[in-house]
Amino acid sequence: MTATVPPAVQAPERVLLIKPSSLGDVVSAVPVLRGLRRTFPQARIAWLIGRAYAGLIQHDSDLNEVILFDRARFGPPWHWPLATGELVWLIQRLRAGRYQWAIDLQGLFRSGFFAWVSGAALRAGFADAREFAALFYNRPVPCQSAHTVDRNIELARALGIDARKQDMTLQVNPQADALAQEMVARHGLRRKGFVACVPPTRWANKRYPVRHWRAVIAGLLEHAPVVVLGGGGQEQELCQAVVEGLGPGAVNLAGQTDLPQMVAVIAAAAGVVCCDSAAAFIAPAVGSEVLTLLGPTRTERTGPYPGGQAMAAPVPCQGCLRRRCAHVTCMQAIAPTDVVAGALEMLRRCG
Repeated sequence: MTATVPPAVQAPERVLLIKPSSLGDVVSAVPVLRGLRRTFPQARIAWLIGRAYAGLIQHDSDLNEVILFDRARFGPPWHWPLATGELVWLIQRLRAGRYQWAIDLQGLFRSGFFAWVSGAALRAGFADAREFAALFYNRPVPCQSAHTVDRNIELARALGIDARKQDMTLQVNPQADALAQEMVARHGLRRKGFVACVPPTRWANKRYPVRHWRAVIAGLLEHAPVVVLGGGGQEQELCQAVVEGLGPGAVNLAGQTDLPQMVAVIAAAAGVVCCDSAAAFIAPAVGSEVLTLLGPTRTERTGPYPGGQAMAAPVPCQGCLRRRCAHVTCMQAIAPTDVVAGALEMLRRCG
């Protein structure tokens, strides 16, 4: 069924999407962008996004404008009064946009505040938003869906936006794709001829142990080359520990790609193995198979979407949603042999 614009709400000419972070959450918001463009093809759509994540969507053909937000420049934590010159500039820019709709998909105080200061006639967000963000909305939307992507789609459809599950797609930056192809070719790899493994994830207790990753990659190397991906700094150190001594078939690109290039490498992979991280959303969004390892988080909330395979830890406390844990039994309980078997099944599905 196609969504229709509620009769009391005028179709907008200028729309502001607010989803500054994090990487996986930004990917999960893309169906709202796709639905907006389908429903209002002539609208000018802007996205307020964190500077670190802008490379994910700033080249997207459905987007007219990217407004960068760098929270660190305003000083951690978020304090009142808001007195920095850069924040004043950002507020002025939001007001100058003359947005008729502001849709807050972040659901925090600062994102609700930005929706409010934009001056948009319609300010929408989740009715159960945290940090009292809903006080800034004049259209709080109650959502029943469990998965974060489905919640975004449900909110969009409540506003008359024709957002769909199949809208969970990312456009690969052409320049980044060319550089990524050159990068993997230098290591003797071909498109769809390798597996990508992504060990890093934000929560420490969502990480798969290094020794398990090494066993998984060693098992996969009997069937296909493996490319390991991650950021710089501690992520690069983690990935180096994972591949140390595994031979030339294990290629460590951690810290060597920017965000658009990492997306392009994931798109070139036959399949992706990762913990609960942005890669679990990026892979299906660019047409790659994915196997996601879940410990403290739940498949129905943050599992791969719309397709992909989730492997949950075989422990009673799986899905506890705790950010800290004294024993971290869940991720240790996922057997590397099971992961290898799941990854090989993933490869068989993609031929």
